[in-house]
Amino acid sequence: MLYIVLFLMVVFAIASIQTNSLRHAVIYLCVFSLLCSFAYVLYQAPDVAMAEAVIGCTLSTVLYLVAIKKYRVFRVYYSGHVTLLEKQPEFNVLKNNLTTMMDNFLREHELELDLIDTKETFDEIHGNHDYDVIVEHDNKSITMFGSQSNYLYDGLVTYLIEHNAFDIDYEYILEEEGDELL
Repeated sequence: MLYIVLFLMVVFAIASIQTNSLRHAVIYLCVFSLLCSFAYVLYQAPDVAMAEAVIGCTLSTVLYLVAIKKYRVFRVYYSGHVTLLEKQPEFNVLKNNLTTMMDNFLREHELELDLIDTKETFDEIHGNHDYDVIVEHDNKSITMFGSQSNYLYDGLVTYLIEHNAFDIDYEYILEEEGDELL
């Protein structure tokens, strides 16, 4: 029985390292911790088994999940400046299509879309807010701005080009020396 538990511990340790999904890794680590607790029971150390079960399985799993939830948000500022009333329905359709496509891309990468509608200009957003992408939508065009330091921006641009039926201009925000990376 002990050898089976030790073998399963190795399997779940490797699985937690090799998985591409952070949530799956947390589950594998939780199972690994429970197997460790069971191994301690088999080695006749119930006090250590209880500590491992409480700390390794429950407490650390909750902390991992909270950390994943907190830092897996992709913030997009959507600045809409449509002044022509006849363009308003088209604006709403394009905005909904764009946000749906961005949400689909981000779900594939286990990110949550945090869409912030604003009337602020690009310069105000760039200077005053933390963002991953800025989208400017006016009467004539849609322009998406992203930082060169944001590795997901290139993937998002590629995804939108491949799945897109409308024209969007894509630009990079160049970081000056001394600026923080976004």
